[in-house]
Amino acid sequence: MTATDALSILVITSHRPAEVIHSISGLDAETNVLSLDADAAPPIRALAALRRTDAAIRRHRPDLVLLDCFETIGAPAVWVASRREVPIVVRLVGDHWRTIEEERLAPARKRRDAPAYLRHRTSQALNCYIFDRADGFVTVSTALRDVVTDRTGCQHERIGVVPIPITTDAFRTGSAAAARAAFGIDTERVLLTVTNLTFRAKYDGVRTILPEVLPLLRADDELSYVVAGGGQYHERLVTDLDDRIGDPAIRRRVHALGHVETVADLYALADVFAYVSDLDGYPNVVLEAQTAGLPVVANDAYGMRDQIADGDTGFLVDSESPGALRRRIELLLENPTMRRRIGARARLRARRENDPEAISDRLGSFLSAFVRDIR
Repeated sequence: MTATDALSILVITSHRPAEVIHSISGLDAETNVLSLDADAAPPIRALAALRRTDAAIRRHRPDLVLLDCFETIGAPAVWVASRREVPIVVRLVGDHWRTIEEERLAPARKRRDAPAYLRHRTSQALNCYIFDRADGFVTVSTALRDVVTDRTGCQHERIGVVPIPITTDAFRTGSAAAARAAFGIDTERVLLTVTNLTFRAKYDGVRTILPEVLPLLRADDELSYVVAGGGQYHERLVTDLDDRIGDPAIRRRVHALGHVETVADLYALADVFAYVSDLDGYPNVVLEAQTAGLPVVANDAYGMRDQIADGDTGFLVDSESPGALRRRIELLLENPTMRRRIGARARLRARRENDPEAISDRLGSFLSAFVRDIR
C-alpha cells in the first residue's frame, strides 16, 4: 500500500491547468480535477466557482482540496470548501503578494487610476482571504516557501516544496536554421534570454543583463544577444536598446523579438542562456533552457537556487556585482567543452528532478502526510 491509497483529492484550477494536472498524473489516489473558466466576467466566474465547487465536493467527498486558482475564482471555492469543512492546500507558483503590490497597485497609484487601484485592492483582499483560510501550501521552490511563512505565519511542516514538472513539449527539438532564417540571426554565437515582459521586474532583469553583454558584443563580432518575450514592456525595451546602443553594427546584433511561438528553435540556436529576475517562484524558461541542454547563468536568488547547482549545472551570480554576469557568460562562450558538459548535466538534472512521476511522488508524499497530521 502506498502513502496516498486512502486519499481523495479535489484539484481546483484555472491558470495553466496542465501544470498541476501533470503534477498529479502519477498519484496513487483518487484525484478529480475541476477546471474553472478564468475568461468569464468576474461575477459570472465567481458564481460558477461557488456552484461547481459545491457540486464537486458533494459528489466526490474529498479528503482535501488542492487549490490552484485565486481572486474571484479562488475565494468562492475556498468559501465553499471551508463551509463543507474540507481542508484546503493552496498551490503557489509565484509571489502573489509582491505581484499585486508592485506590478498592479504601484503603477495604478502612480497613474492616479482610482478604478484600477480599487480593482487591484479587491484582488488583494480576495487573495488574503484565501491565504488566511488555507490549512497548508504547496510551493514550487524553497524560496517561495519562506515567502509564504513570512507572509502568513504558516510553518514549514505544512508547506510542501514541489517544483514544476516537465511536459512532453519541453523535449521538442527545435531548429537552429529555422530561427536564423525567421529572425535574421547570422552570427556564430548566440546568447539568449527568454522572459515575460508583462512584468516590470523581468524587464528590469533584461536591463541588468544588457550592460554586462555590451562589452562582449564589442569584443566579438560573431556574437548576438537575443531577447524573446512579449508584454507591455517590450516596446520600452526596444526604445532602451535604441537609446543605449550607439553603434549601429552592435545594435543589429541585439534582437528584441517580442512573443515567439517557436521558442524551441531559439533554444536550439543558442549557446548560452542568461536570466535575471527578482520575481520568480521557479522560472519555466530556465527549466526549458536546461531541458534543451543549455548552460544557464542566472542571478543567485529565488527558484533559480533550486534549479541550478553553481558550477555544475549552471552558474549563479550576484547580478548587482559589476562584471559577475559578464565573466560567467564569457567563460562559457569561450569554452565549448564546458558549455556542453554543463548543459548535459543540466538536462539530466531536469529529467531527474522534474520528471512528472518524481513530481507526483513528492506531491503525494506531502499531501498524505498533511492529511494524517490534521486528522
